[in-house]
Amino acid sequence: MGTRDQVLSVHQTGASPSSDMASEGKESAKEGWRHHLSTWFDIEIAAVVTILLGLFQLLLSASLIQTDQIMSQFFILPFVLGTVMITGGSFTVANEKKSSNLLLRGCAFSNVLGLLGSLLGFCIYSYTLANPNNIGSCQLDNYYHYDLCPEEKLAAYTWSLNLQLLLYDTAAVVTSFLLSFCAFKALKQTNTQT
Repeated sequence: MGTRDQVLSVHQTGASPSSDMASEGKESAKEGWRHHLSTWFDIEIAAVVTILLGLFQLLLSASLIQTDQIMSQFFILPFVLGTVMITGGSFTVANEKKSSNLLLRGCAFSNVLGLLGSLLGFCIYSYTLANPNNIGSCQLDNYYHYDLCPEEKLAAYTWSLNLQLLLYDTAAVVTSFLLSFCAFKALKQTNTQT
């Protein structure tokens, strides 16, 4: 809105130009921050990415049963975490399509639960990568020098699986945080309006 239009609207409505400019400045600052956030972050895309990350973790949880003793006890973590992340992303997509207070609360709480689970998984996977479990030593006389023995192959497989889960958890922490932030912000706005 240009200054000429502002002057005309002031004369037509009888409002003071300073009050119009102050309220317009507050609204433009709020809209500017929202516009800046929306230029690099789309909620629906983040929700779909969260669903895919949850699906990947859900699929990798079956592989953890066959790995070393430490991770085979935690195979349920990526299963539950994947389920919670899929639920949080689904609530977010549903809320974007048809917004309601119940969907918004489900979106907020499931994404916070996904964030906490992702942080827990991040810590566990970081620990298992930092402290690899010695599965056993190979008898070198039974294998060729260029081939890995089964114990070494299992250790390499376990390490790569833990690294994948760690990378998925890192991305899940970011997306869950952003979705939780947006959901709680929207929830706060709906509560102040009512």
